[in-house]
Amino acid sequence: MRVRRATPEDVLVLSALFRELDQIQRGWRVFTPRPDFRDEVCGQYLKAMSGADTIVLVAEEGSEVVGMAHGEVHTPSRFSDERALELSSVVVRAAYRGRGIGRELVKNAARFAQDRGVARIELRTFAANEDAMRFWRDLGFTPRVVQLTSVTGALIERLDREG
Repeated sequence: MRVRRATPEDVLVLSALFRELDQIQRGWRVFTPRPDFRDEVCGQYLKAMSGADTIVLVAEEGSEVVGMAHGEVHTPSRFSDERALELSSVVVRAAYRGRGIGRELVKNAARFAQDRGVARIELRTFAANEDAMRFWRDLGFTPRVVQLTSVTGALIERLDREG
């Protein structure tokens, strides 16, 4: 298994992996994606490949791309200068999970962050995705900020009943 930076030639397979990730996440989603968001994926990955503070990685078994990860350096709080690498789109094809491929993708992303002097790596995953939560906890990730959501109409009804 080998991890490398993605190239423009990888865009179609990245799009396929993204669709696989999209299917995995479908049951946990707390938002409704735009109808055309899948069409934007290729352009977003191409743009990320050329950014100084972004990285798109692929994992290969032989000549087959079996996993990917995307990372972007950003400032998570408008009240701090602390920078973090936000990992997203980390996915390994189902048939290849449990072989350390996800760990290698994360290790390469962490080295990218370290090379840029970025001291923290963050990510978002759906709390109900127990496999992902276990994977990230096993790597030492812990909650730092919790995002809470509510359906607006339901919240108003609840507040009106109380009020």
